[in-house]
Amino acid sequence: MFDRSLHSSYTIIHESRGTMNRIELRDGGILLYDASFLPTELADRYFSAVRDECAWEQKPGIFGHMQPRLIASYGDPGVTYRYSGIDNVALPWTTTLLEIKSKIEAIQGSYNYCLLNRYRSGSDSMGWHADDEPEMGNIIGSLSLGATRKFRIRHNVNRETQTFLAGHGTLIIMAGTMQQHWQHEVPKTKQLVGERINLTFREIASSNRC
Repeated sequence: MFDRSLHSSYTIIHESRGTMNRIELRDGGILLYDASFLPTELADRYFSAVRDECAWEQKPGIFGHMQPRLIASYGDPGVTYRYSGIDNVALPWTTTLLEIKSKIEAIQGSYNYCLLNRYRSGSDSMGWHADDEPEMGNIIGSLSLGATRKFRIRHNVNRETQTFLAGHGTLIIMAGTMQQHWQHEVPKTKQLVGERINLTFREIASSNRC
């Protein structure tokens, strides 16, 4: 579900494959959205497997404060992703993550790294940011599992905002020039919500291989 009542800077095109909505954003950004990319039973299985199999940790962010979520990093041998001054060395892919990666790559993209964020409650969040590091590819596949949370995007110049509901099995693919002209966030909520796990698949340039 997305709220388009406030903005007219994009068009919606129904893709021929599946039920992905293609949203063309201002300044060349592209966002693909499918609220129910995974059937519930498969999303349930993936949620349990990722929660129980992945190596979760809480790392410091900017100004030394601990990040308000847990993270895990997986990918091809030698891949490291650096953000907020922290090197995230990829652990070897699990069978579950490779299965999920294959499903997303069938829609769009080719990925060698996955950053996972685990939101334990409504108090965990992700602030406004863009994944615009020079070594980062321009396509990011983002799969949500667990509790529904708001996913918001905001244009860098005119501050237009757009809100999407990222639910259990929702797929969002960010592409085009979106990371150069738009930021995104997962805000805190006072509502009583359960855990949410977000998997963001990326292509990291070879210069960031150990």
